[in-house]
Amino acid sequence: MIFCSLCTRDPPRMSLMPRSGPDSENRQEPPRAVQLSHDLRLWACERLVTGPNRRQAARNLIASASSHGIDLDMLWGVVGNLQDPKATKVRQVCLAVLGAGRTAMLFHSSPEHQRALGTRETQIQEISACISTCLEHLGQTPERVGLAQSLIEPRQRWARDACERAGMIFVGELAYMRKPIPSSGPATKPEPDWPEGITVRPVRSLERDASQSDRELLIEILEQSYIDTLDCPELCGMRSMEDVVDSHMATGVFNPAHWLLILRDGRPAGCCLLSHCPANHSVELVYLGIASNARGMGLGRRVLDYGISRLQGLDAREITCAVDTRNTPAIAVYESLGFQRFDSRIGYVAPIPLR
Repeated sequence: MIFCSLCTRDPPRMSLMPRSGPDSENRQEPPRAVQLSHDLRLWACERLVTGPNRRQAARNLIASASSHGIDLDMLWGVVGNLQDPKATKVRQVCLAVLGAGRTAMLFHSSPEHQRALGTRETQIQEISACISTCLEHLGQTPERVGLAQSLIEPRQRWARDACERAGMIFVGELAYMRKPIPSSGPATKPEPDWPEGITVRPVRSLERDASQSDRELLIEILEQSYIDTLDCPELCGMRSMEDVVDSHMATGVFNPAHWLLILRDGRPAGCCLLSHCPANHSVELVYLGIASNARGMGLGRRVLDYGISRLQGLDAREITCAVDTRNTPAIAVYESLGFQRFDSRIGYVAPIPLR
């Protein structure tokens, strides 16, 4: 799929449970969010963790943030009354986590049944203000971020409202699917007899200056596969193809032997990109796409099945993927190979700078 690649064993989850603070129900002005200073980090992070001991979990997040590529300077929040020792220091918060391919994943707090925080509507307004201010600041450094995104649980209607009010764009509901890998590894299969004119081969290199680089060929294949795509078509044209390739390569461990290119009569026809995610003991189907000149030949299923058979010797218990629920042909292919749906998210994005 075209969405920013990420290992999909567990879709991102962060939540907030604020506990105390003055009600600002009567405020006349729209809520104002600011970039949070270092002394407010503990309160902000406490809104972004779950568990019985949020204070300790927040400390753990702060301690481990840098090792996970999280910059806690990228926190924006609506601040409470800092002069009142009983007040909630940070009412709502949004964290931007920068990724490869000039992307940023947004995590934000949630409305809670806390009288001190006001009505649900007040809290949604404040969350939206956090997201909006975050997007504005990201827009000041477009060389670092070209696309911000948020993945929301389908039941969280309030989160969709907050994202839309902040100017983010709905790009589809994503079904997360997985297929178990036997402990003995995938069954080894010979290379299929491809239809006449079809060639399937691994990527040689994606380095820009390599003598046998397939980077430009892969970009052309991706562009061709996006034509009339059913997979998050709203994303088409929002990102540079260089950024797309970089984000795909950053998913798990890139191994060119597991990225297959499809050619028809020597012309770009599709690709199947698989990457090992050792931390999750899984393999992710980063992208499967077929160009219009090769659709209707059953290539998607055959190439994916062949690609899976090449995953020998990896510490992986399952293969995962994410697919737009509107892409029923792709879902049918995955189901025919033994994939089952296990979760879903609603995708929102914002091009940076905002258009």
